[in-house]
Parts: sequence; structure tokens; C-alpha cells
Amino acid sequence: MMMEVEIITRDTIKPSSPTPPHLKTYNLSYFDQTMSPFLFPIILYYTKPETSTSTTTSSSTCLKRSLSKCLTKFYPLAGRLKDDVSVDCNDAGVDYLEAKVTNCTLLDVITNPNIPSLKQLLPCELHIHDLESPLLLVQVNRFQCGGIAIGVCISHKVADASALGMFVNGWSCTARGDCETVAPHFELATLFPWRDDTNDIEQESQATKWGYDHEKDNKIVTKRFVFNATDIARLRDKARNIESPTRIEVVSAFIWKRFVDSNRSKSRSTSKPYSVFHAMNLRKRRAPPLAEHGFGNMSVLVIESLETEDDEDEYCSLVGKIRSAIRGVDGEFVKKLESGDEWYLKHIKAGLIEQGKGEREQISFTSWCWLFYDADFGWGRPVWVSPPMYFRNVVILMDTRDGEGIEAWVSLLDEDIVEFESDPDTLCTSICF
Repeated sequence: MMMEVEIITRDTIKPSSPTPPHLKTYNLSYFDQTMSPFLFPIILYYTKPETSTSTTTSSSTCLKRSLSKCLTKFYPLAGRLKDDVSVDCNDAGVDYLEAKVTNCTLLDVITNPNIPSLKQLLPCELHIHDLESPLLLVQVNRFQCGGIAIGVCISHKVADASALGMFVNGWSCTARGDCETVAPHFELATLFPWRDDTNDIEQESQATKWGYDHEKDNKIVTKRFVFNATDIARLRDKARNIESPTRIEVVSAFIWKRFVDSNRSKSRSTSKPYSVFHAMNLRKRRAPPLAEHGFGNMSVLVIESLETEDDEDEYCSLVGKIRSAIRGVDGEFVKKLESGDEWYLKHIKAGLIEQGKGEREQISFTSWCWLFYDADFGWGRPVWVSPPMYFRNVVILMDTRDGEGIEAWVSLLDEDIVEFESDPDTLCTSICF
């Protein structure tokens, strides 16, 4: 059943204090430059507190005031893109919508989610935005049962998933009056300054839209596969040649193998090369590590390839390939990036060009684990978090609420998802919605 969502109010929330003149221009970093200016979302779901005296009006006032106060620290988000290299921190504000959901309860949504309908809980369409558009948009959705879903969209030109998590947790800390409020650092443009040679990467990423295809986007289907602790243990046992594989490694390898097998079955060919892109957060991988709350884009794509059909234990091989790629992102890797070495840009550009030409099949992974389940606005932690983003051949990995499992949000073309699900092991190993 599709949700019925009615917008009640639209506001613009501005920082509670004006941004000082010396902070009016926020320079984008090397990593920000490589990103297409599209919006990406998160939705956090909260049940009605069992003992609460707050009213809709008081909670609304609290959210608005705390958002306004939080924007004084995250001041670039209240500005507008000036050009390819900077943000005008003009305090233009962020969009803030309030809505009501009239035909279902929060429990209905989180128990049996209709994934296409979750987009209604977001404040905007997920699209390439222009220079005049807000960099941050919020929609607070209220259910008749008292539950709340907060949808947040942010521009990828200024933030990655870790930065979005940083903002959401900073906002929630401010809302509950926590003195340990997140204090972001804006040092990335100093460490990784603007470079002319990133323009080619942005053009290639714009051309491929990282899986976003205007002609095919209506045919993209997103399915959620839930791997509980037992499923994870089973996948670890299958990776018998790998020492202590992580949740991310085994789930990524399992999905990559199913992606490869389903494409081989469809094309009846084992000779086409397959690549996996894995987004890696560099904040703690630098030596010394960056400030805990370094804001902006600080992720790189690492690539591993499967050129031909591997040995009979292909799954173990893929776990090893993913581990090798992830562990290769270390202090020395980051040091080369800081030195201005062009190898990374050339590597990514080559992969994007091959993808655009259809010379290889590629699937991209990004882990959003450990980012959002601590966001307590005063009503407790969220009971569920969902990333309703529908880009072709993209997999978003999320924690389950207990922290033991993984939710994999897999977006493929409709004909590809049918083949992907056809393997009994896929359906037995995970729960699909």
C-alpha cells in the first residue's frame, strides 16, 4: 500500500547567528570537486515515547530551534554553491517541511516497507541541483500513532555519508540540550585543495550519473536484503580461507558474486570483466588521523576486478579481493593523495570511461554503518533508518538496529533484479522486501 503524505507547512530555517564575514566563502576540497551535485537522503524513524508530555507544537518548535542553532556550526549548509570551487555562506537557509501520514502507522512502514513509497517522506526529488538550490532539506513526517519519520537530503557536492551522519547527530545533540554537541572541522580544502585536473572526473561522473540514467531510472528496482547475525556467521564460515572476515567483506562479496553470476547467466558469457567500486572513508586512515568531525567529502573509490571466471571457490576469492582493496587504503595511500599524485584520478577516470562504454559490468558499494542509530532528538534512538536512494548498480550497506547484522539496499534494473533473486542461496541467506 502506498502511503498518503500531506505537506502541512513549508519554512526556511536560517542559522540562529549570522556567519562571520571571514567565513563567508567556504572552499571546496579536491574530493568535493569530483562529486556530482546531486542530493542524497536518509530517513530516521522514531516511535512515540511511552512517557512523553511533549506536544506536536512543542516538538516542532524544538526541532526548528535546534536546527537553526546547529546551522551556526554547520554554516556552509545554509549557503549556496557559488561555482565549482566554493560555497557562498550567505545564510540563505535550508528548506524545512512538516507533513502528516494519514493512512498507515509507523509500525506498518517499518514492518513491511513499501520501498518506492518511502520517497514521499523526503522533502524533494533526488536530482542534480542547481546553484540556487538549498544544500540541505528536511521533512518531518508525523504519523497518527505519534511516530515520527525525519527525512533529510543533502548535496553530495559538500558532504559524504559520514558528514551527513555528523550533521544529523549534531542536530539531535542540540535538540536534547547535550553540551557535548558535535563541532565540525572544515579543514579538508586546506589538506586537499582544488585542482584543475578533477574536472575530467566530474564530467565522467556526471555522464554516468553514478548509475543514474534518465532513460532507465523508472526501471530501477531497489530491494532490501537483511542479513542477521546467523546469516553473517554462515557467510564467514564459507570464507574459510580468510582470517576473521568482517561483516562488510562477506556481505559485499556475496552480493558481488550474485551480481556476476546473474549477469553471466543473462549474457551466457564468462569472458566479460566485472568490477566492484567500494567507497572508503579516509578520516581515520590518514596518518595522523583527521579530526573526528572533519566535514565534507572524504571518501575515495577503490576498485577490484574479476576479469574471467575464477576458481570453483569464487566467493572466497572475492572476499579476498575486497579485503585487499579495503586494506590498501592506508596512511601511505592518503599521503600520495595529499602530495597531488595523479594516479588516483587516472584510475577512477579509466573505470568510469569503461563503465560508460559498457566494456565492463560494475557494481558500487558504500557502507553507511555506525552513522545514524545514535541520533536521539530526545525521544530515544531511531527504531529504523532507511536510505531510499535509487541509483543503478549501487548497494548501500546499513546496520541492523541491534548492530549485529547488515541491511543491503540493492538497486538494479528490473530485469537484473529478477535474475539476481533467482538463486535459492540469495533468498535463503537473506530476507528480501
